[in-house]
Amino acid sequence: MAKLNTMNQETINIDQDSDLERFPIRVLAEKTTVGTSTLRAWERRYGLLHPERTPKGHRLYSHLDVKRVLKILDLLNDGHSLPAISDILSAENTSTESFNLYNTENNTASPSISNTAMATIWDEYIKSTLDATADFNIERIDGIYNEASSLYPVDMVTDRLIQPAIAILGNRWKEHPEGGVAEEHFYTSWLKNRLGARFHHAYSHARGARIICACVPGSFHEIGLMLFALSALARGYRVLYFGADLPLDQLPYITQRSAAKAVVLGAQTQMDKNANKQLAALAKELKTPVFIGGSDKLIETEAFQASGGILLGSNISVALKVFESHVSAYSAAQDTTSHNNSKTTRE
Repeated sequence: MAKLNTMNQETINIDQDSDLERFPIRVLAEKTTVGTSTLRAWERRYGLLHPERTPKGHRLYSHLDVKRVLKILDLLNDGHSLPAISDILSAENTSTESFNLYNTENNTASPSISNTAMATIWDEYIKSTLDATADFNIERIDGIYNEASSLYPVDMVTDRLIQPAIAILGNRWKEHPEGGVAEEHFYTSWLKNRLGARFHHAYSHARGARIICACVPGSFHEIGLMLFALSALARGYRVLYFGADLPLDQLPYITQRSAAKAVVLGAQTQMDKNANKQLAALAKELKTPVFIGGSDKLIETEAFQASGGILLGSNISVALKVFESHVSAYSAAQDTTSHNNSKTTRE
């Protein structure tokens, strides 16, 4: 593993001269995109973090903790399980003084064993979710999702649990025509409700750039856009979510009134000639960048890009990287303000 969480390195400036700075868990979450509940679970269940404490018991972290969390994310992405990561970091911590705790070139775990364990974890989550959905059991689906989202970052839960489950359910009607469609509707309805609740909670903590998220006219399947929006919120963007089937002629007014820094559109249905013409005109008219996610086959990509529009594709993880490369969640001034405020903010 040659680099320390490349995406996060591009979007987070770790000041090597500020090793003495201390900040609360909220700031650590902003810097790493890992939720506060997940950070606490990593500390409590696996001993992955060892924060300092104030006299009143509040957690305080440093830039070394930022590095440590980014390394944990790298190891997770490489397929290591949380227990294996705990062993890796413990082994590094007890090795010789010349060994760098945060050296990503060294890895003492067996990749084959760890990868197998991690794959089994996600396979079990998917199987349990599908079984609970087949029984139309909301409580079990909630329990599985709560466990996964408490231990793993939102992006990983999306990539390895939610999207695979949706894909399987989307094809299930072929094998189970008597109930497959009902199962898909049941799960997506549950998912919309859960994502909506998380939006409300996450937005109260977001302090970054405002962005607009909406589905293009005629597009009513918004799960993909909702998952993108939730991950954007985890990165600090303040998402203004307008849902399905938004007329494109509303966007100039919304953008101007909200001072949004970007427009992200979702397309899950074929756009007709008139809609494509409107889309290209919108990308040319707005001063803020216009992005669109979904299959390239659904829109006239050449005209959209010629007008300044930016394609995100269908993969949410890739779409987030593309988006972040164009629009930063925080300006330099916001970063300074956030750090100053963190000195007096509790967890």
